[in-house]
Amino acid sequence: MTLEAFRKSRAKEKKQAIIDAATRLFAEHGLQSVSMARLADAAGVSTATVYRHFSAKEDIFASVVRYLVEDVIVASAEAPMEARDALRELCLRYAMLLSDELVLGCLRAVINEPDSGFREHLATHGAAIFLNEFQAEIARHVSQPDADRFQAGMELRGAIEHFTLVPGLLFRDAPSPAQVETMVERTLASWRKRWVTPDR
Repeated sequence: MTLEAFRKSRAKEKKQAIIDAATRLFAEHGLQSVSMARLADAAGVSTATVYRHFSAKEDIFASVVRYLVEDVIVASAEAPMEARDALRELCLRYAMLLSDELVLGCLRAVINEPDSGFREHLATHGAAIFLNEFQAEIARHVSQPDADRFQAGMELRGAIEHFTLVPGLLFRDAPSPAQVETMVERTLASWRKRWVTPDR
């Protein structure tokens, strides 16, 4: 490895360390309560290094939101389905993501910055990813027209969000993995009675 390549590699590692530290700190404390000096300390770098990579705290927050959408949500949505019941696996994957403390903390931080544009970015790009995954899978189970399939998908996602996002965001009381699994089973059973014909 050349000296230049080594420097670029080290710079990339430091930038990722800053983003990782910022993700944890913003999730726990929100954007306004975290200083650049605190970010630097948590990332194990100097404040000057933080400013070398990011001109302002809002730029770091933007990187955290992009990471949440492009790495965490996309990876969860697009990972290959391994279970025989792919819809159940998708529901579990979605529910586990929405009950993850780090994800919930980042979502709270985004919600608390209503004028930043981050909320719109997350809503537009993050939600659309799982929407497409759900609609594709639901099309395999629901024989009704497209409009009804869309409604079926919205009902299923909404039911999952009700027992994950609502308590997690409003009361900081996200369900445990065991609780998530139980609630997904109940939700899917109820949803299938309404939307899936017996021969499917």
